[in-house]
This record gives sequence, structure tokens and C-alpha cells, in this order.
Amino acid sequence: MASVHFTAKGAQLAAFRDALRRNGVRCRNQQVSGEVFSAEISAGDQKMLHALAAHGQIAVEITARRGLRYRLTSFRGRWGFLCGMLLGSMFLFWCNAAVRSIEITGNTRIPDAEIIRALSELGVSYGVPFRDLPYRYIEQQMRLAVHDIEWITMRHRGGRLIVDLTEERLPPAMDERRVPANIVAAETAQITGMDIRSGFAAKQVGDTVRAGDLLISGAQTDAFGICRYYHAEGTVTGTYFDTFEQMLPYVSELPVRGSTETETVLSVFGRRIPLTLGFVRPAPAENLIYEEDREPFYCFGRQLPVSLIRCRYTRQETAITVFTEAELRAMLTESAERYVQNFHADDRLISKNIHFSQSDLGISLKINYVFEGVIGKSCEIFVKLS
Repeated sequence: MASVHFTAKGAQLAAFRDALRRNGVRCRNQQVSGEVFSAEISAGDQKMLHALAAHGQIAVEITARRGLRYRLTSFRGRWGFLCGMLLGSMFLFWCNAAVRSIEITGNTRIPDAEIIRALSELGVSYGVPFRDLPYRYIEQQMRLAVHDIEWITMRHRGGRLIVDLTEERLPPAMDERRVPANIVAAETAQITGMDIRSGFAAKQVGDTVRAGDLLISGAQTDAFGICRYYHAEGTVTGTYFDTFEQMLPYVSELPVRGSTETETVLSVFGRRIPLTLGFVRPAPAENLIYEEDREPFYCFGRQLPVSLIRCRYTRQETAITVFTEAELRAMLTESAERYVQNFHADDRLISKNIHFSQSDLGISLKINYVFEGVIGKSCEIFVKLS
């Protein structure tokens, strides 16, 4: 609270003090030294003080003023300070009037990045004023954009946009053991082993089967002609053939990375402020690769909505590349190993026959494999109800 310290001189000091007390002027730190009376009063009692002093012919002198209102008075002529206070007030108002951060709660299966991307497509991003957000429309569109959202609501607290949602409940998993099914051959092979856990064998070990042939049946007809259906389960292994074939030319036109241009941008509440002077952003094109690195700022361990972004624009070009015979052979061998790893990782390789052929255009590789592995797959039985 603002206060004023004064000194009073005159012949009628006792009557002056009584008048102050009668008029409700509270004096603190009172001192009387001869014909001088000093005290401290509230800043709001100055008018009453001067009126009583003039009535009693007392000379009053203000010796000190204390309080925030008097400290700010000294800055009255300093326009820089006033402008700083005005800009600071506007900044604080803008921080609370626009989206400063987005907090998502209630999601377990849906990642935050997917929700934020859907919100940005609907116009919700950092720096957007809250008054411009149609909450009900955004909530309806979010349920259509993200299929796993059952219920969603949005509200803001200060500069934080809080998104509360409930995900859809998944239906209980179907018990596949209750679905009638057969085990059929997925490859043309020779059976080497059968492990039947449910159903009835339709083939024997050593038989040769084609793709689609019945291996384990899930249907049984009793003596009365009634057919019952089961879920056939089991593992059928066999040996089968597979072929890998690929050709690579000596000369190829391959994509390469061209020149790269870098731009530094300061992102403040989603607004990007360019820092690289004289930089001209390339026009969007199919052969342009855009990459960026973001370095956020932190204050007391909390991430601020301010970050430094380095944007890289790289043009993708093509170059004519000539390969040697050794390089092509190595590339073909690596491609064949990758094929086996991707499609036959669980199978046992029995044999393979490798054949390279060379022409004026390039080199071809053909490999005939013999694998041993699981050849049976489950196939549902569709029954027409009469």
C-alpha cells in the first residue's frame, strides 16, 4: 500500500494532531521533537492532511513517498518502459488467447502424432486463437477422421488445448478353433511328415500333392449319413521347389541426391519466422526432397513452444551408372540371399542350383531351390444351410 511521510511545523500542533485523529487519518511512526511533528499516513489521506493543515495554519512538508504507484510515476516519461510493459501484456494475453500447447488424454492405441495430424488438417495448430476454433464441428470431424475414436471433447485452460477422448472398444477376438476348416496344400510338394492334432488325414507321408489338395479334413460323415464339421489342426511338412530369377543391366539410370539448400527458421507458437537473409524458397516439385531438423528450447526442464528449425531442400537427380561384371554378380547374389531370408526363413534349404548367364545388356541369375518346410495352410469350410 502506498504511504506518505510528512513533517508539520506550527504553534498549534496538539490541535492539529487531534483534528487528524477525529477525521480518521491514521498516523504511524509518530515523532514529536520541539515544534516539529512527523508521521506516516496513507497516500489516500493527503487531501485531508493539507486541508487540516491549512485550517490550523500548520506548515506541512512531504519528505518521502513509498509505494508502487510512486515508483511507476518515475517511468511516466520513459516511453521504452511503457512500450515494453504494453508489449509484455499483449504477449501474455496472446499466450492465453491462442493455442500454446496441445495435451491429449485417454488414448492408448491411437498415437499422439496421428491425432495432432488430424487436428492440423482441421485448422488446429499452434498459435491459432481459441475464439476461431469451432469446437463442436472439430469434435464431429475428428470422429470421422480417426475411426478408433468413440467420444471426444475439447477445452482450453490458459494457453493449453486439452483433448479428452475415449477409444472404441474392440470386439472380443474370435476363437478360430470353433470355425470349421480344412488343411490344404499351399505348394506342390512331397509330404515328409504329418502331425495331426484335430481332423482326419486325407494323405500319407510320401504322397505327392498339388497346391490346393486336401491334406487334413475337418468333415466327417457317420453311419447315418450325418456330416459333422470340425476345425482341422496339424502340421504338414514336405519338400518343394522354388525358383529365383533376376536380370541386372550393365548401364542403369539411378536417382542421386543433388545440391542442397538450407534455411534456418524460428518457430514461435507454430508461426515460422525466417532467419536466413536473402533465402528464396524453391518451388514445390516432384524431384524436390524436403527434410527438417527441429531443436526445441527448454526452460526449467519444460519444453517451450519455441524451436529452431533447419530446413533442407535437396533436388533429386538421375545419373548414368556403369557396373562391372563383379559388381553385378555381387548385387544378384545379395538379392537372392534377401529373397531366401524374406520368404523361406523358417524352411530348411536342401539344395540349390545356381546359373549365371551373360548377354550384351547385362547378367542374369537363375537359382533352383529345394526346400523342406510347412506346406499346409488352414482353409475355412463354407456350408450351405438347408
